Amino acid sequence: MPLAILLPISVAALQLKQLNAVARIILGYLLTSAVVSLAASAMISNRMNNLPVSHIYTVVEFFFFTFFYRSLLPGKKTITVLQVCFLIACILNTVYVQDLYQFNSYTRSLEALVIMLLSVNYFALLFTDISIVKPLQNPAFWFNTGIFLYFSGAFMLFIFSNYMLKESKASFTVVWNMHATLVLLMYLLFTLGFLKCKK
Repeated sequence: MPLAILLPISVAALQLKQLNAVARIILGYLLTSAVVSLAASAMISNRMNNLPVSHIYTVVEFFFFTFFYRSLLPGKKTITVLQVCFLIACILNTVYVQDLYQFNSYTRSLEALVIMLLSVNYFALLFTDISIVKPLQNPAFWFNTGIFLYFSGAFMLFIFSNYMLKESKASFTVVWNMHATLVLLMYLLFTLGFLKCKK
């Protein structure tokens, strides 16, 4: 599954001169995700708990996607407020609720909920703004679709992940296989978005 990220990254690299600012944010997110995935895998191979990486990655991922929507949606101050509030929520969660060595299911669920709402707002803008013609030819449409599908499915997975782990490791494995499928779908839609990029 981690190798699947090479598909959108490779297409983006081939299209690099065609990428606008919005597409470059998504590319930055993918490159960061690849580095984090390598670091997490290295920690597992050395029998280290890699959950602290998840806590940091959640904040980084949230900022990438909110910057993505900040460049597409009106209300930039609102998104800045969301970023500050989310950062504070992550710090409080780590200090008082789920420490660095527990899966941060609460902040992951909160992240998914906020990103879903921003995604829906972009869909609403896309289909009501008459200045946007041929939305299916718009790379941001495909990026947003991938983000929406991933976070819609992941929202429920994040909420119940700690509960499933307590039930059985088999149930937890099923949950994370579903998560991997959602990630793969998002990468495929990102790839399509990069293919749509044209100056």
